Amino acid sequence: MSQSQMRERYNVINQERQNFKSYVAAEIQDCKRQLSAAAKNAAKDVHGKLVFYVIARHVSKSGMSRILSLHYFDTKAGRMYQLNYVASVLLELSIDRTRDGVIVKGCGMDMGFDLVYQLSHIAMQDGYTIRHEWL
Repeated sequence: MSQSQMRERYNVINQERQNFKSYVAAEIQDCKRQLSAAAKNAAKDVHGKLVFYVIARHVSKSGMSRILSLHYFDTKAGRMYQLNYVASVLLELSIDRTRDGVIVKGCGMDMGFDLVYQLSHIAMQDGYTIRHEWL
């Protein structure tokens, strides 16, 4: 999440007992816990690898940025969950509220792979532990 979006969220919540720096640190720790739980409970493919699902919500005219939505299927709960907020906080990406996804800049590679690789590296200390599939 960008600093301005994080500051906006902090102001809406109005954390008077907590300064902004400690609020950000607490949000990062909470998102790391959520990502660990997602990696622990995510569905596996036929080869036993964890899978996160990526949806391309929008691609800019220039092709230099896109809005991606990240999800995982929780096998214990039997439900699909969204990881957009977690990804935005941990990878410091902005959120597009109208298209419901994170804004990823860049081109020339599979940006869904890059998004999941970075989160896999944070959760499992190996970028290749979790793979992605496009929906």
